[in-house]
Amino acid sequence: MKFNWGTGLALTLGIFIIGMGIVLYKALNQRHDLVTTDYYQQELAYQNTIDGKRNAQELSGTCELKVRDQELYIDFPDDLKGETADLEITMYYPTKAELDFELKEEAWTVGSLAVPGDKLTGGKWIAKIRMNLGDKDYYFEPQIVL
Repeated sequence: MKFNWGTGLALTLGIFIIGMGIVLYKALNQRHDLVTTDYYQQELAYQNTIDGKRNAQELSGTCELKVRDQELYIDFPDDLKGETADLEITMYYPTKAELDFELKEEAWTVGSLAVPGDKLTGGKWIAKIRMNLGDKDYYFEPQIVL
């Protein structure tokens, strides 16, 4: 077989077509779902999150996720400790939506809160914390890699 420009052109086009087929196959097998199912409703209520972040920035400390005695704890700023609050926590695992879970506490005295370890796996976790102290809302978003 003689290699000339026609053969080179045919090989180039063949490799290009195979490459595009592989890219198309991989693109069709990607997960493309939204992070949450009620994305639009959450976007409309985002102003509450902005106000909560602003209120949280005015505090002297920050909210942190810490591992103590092989358990995950959420530590709140000292400014809020001892107050009574309604708490809503969404533990968000960015790479697998099936692992996300929620915790709720009503009329809870602010302090340190333990997160159930049986629901946690290794990887990055983001705690989306909404706290209501009567007339003020707070929003924290600490992160940790386990």
